[in-house]
Amino acid sequence: MEASPSLPLDGVRVLEIGGGISAAFAARWLAGFGADVVRVEPDVESLSPDEAVYLLPGKRRVRADAAELAALARAADIIIEDGPPGALAARGLDPAALRAERPALVVVSITPFGQDGPYAACPATNITAFAMGGIMSLTGMHQREPLVTGGSQALYLGGLDAAGAAVTAYFGALVHGEGDWVDISLQECMAGMLELYGPRGAYEGAVSIRSGNHVRALWGLYPCADGYAGVCALERQVPALFSLLGDPELDEPRFRDPLERPNHDDELQAKLYAWFGERTKAELLELGVRHRVPIGAVVTPLELLDNPALLERGFFDTVDTPAGQARIPGRPFLGLGWRPGALADPVPAAQILPRWSPRP
Repeated sequence: MEASPSLPLDGVRVLEIGGGISAAFAARWLAGFGADVVRVEPDVESLSPDEAVYLLPGKRRVRADAAELAALARAADIIIEDGPPGALAARGLDPAALRAERPALVVVSITPFGQDGPYAACPATNITAFAMGGIMSLTGMHQREPLVTGGSQALYLGGLDAAGAAVTAYFGALVHGEGDWVDISLQECMAGMLELYGPRGAYEGAVSIRSGNHVRALWGLYPCADGYAGVCALERQVPALFSLLGDPELDEPRFRDPLERPNHDDELQAKLYAWFGERTKAELLELGVRHRVPIGAVVTPLELLDNPALLERGFFDTVDTPAGQARIPGRPFLGLGWRPGALADPVPAAQILPRWSPRP
């Protein structure tokens, strides 16, 4: 029997403080890769029951007073928190002071707008950070109001960036003995997702027009027989797509000439609406593979549970909950050891502290 891969973060102590999605998501990934994560339970839980089932497995959850919290902080290798600016200092855990005492300590703070700056003290929700990061300039039809995507994207993206920053800074501490205090701004995380639109706006001084489901006819989503599917064809892939559509009019210069084609984009879009509408997602995916055309299907969360590719690589974890077993997203990629973890009940910090001797 082949041995399971070792856990890359085995033995690393992570203290999660704050209680929000961002810190919980970052620490969830570190726990999955083997870190010993202790989550200090907030006075008021902000996670929904479903979020808790997803974000809390694999962690030891404690209730701690100020002295116990200080002891945990001084024994941790990494602290991840998502309170308002200055929240750690207000609890007697000023990051600069902690790092002066232990230079190898890594502290990652996640806030809507960073620890300082003109908006640092402003309250914000997921939609606020999403909008202030510029993503709403791209979502929805230009004739209507902008849209926010589902799933608290800004909060989760901040947690994703925080997990990467924590591991990177910890590696640096192993190499040269110096950790860091990493200041994560959700607004900046979202701005980093703008692809070409952010730099183009800064360079050209022009605002991008929201294009809804279609950047252009050959780059968009279309309703099909059982949902939605889309195509994203580069110029070199256009001949194969036109051949697949089998419409003789597509051989005419107004469609073949890439400089002339934009003048007839509405007509081309109508042809694609008709072609997609007659086929199912499975048929479209199979045609795309066979003809080497970049066609994708929009799948629902329920459909993802039976996705062959995700099942093949063991993407989902199974967690026991009071309501029964739940399947949740697990390992982000293959190649490194991963543990699903269990959903534990909170315990007094006194039960955990003896296992965390102070770090030198």
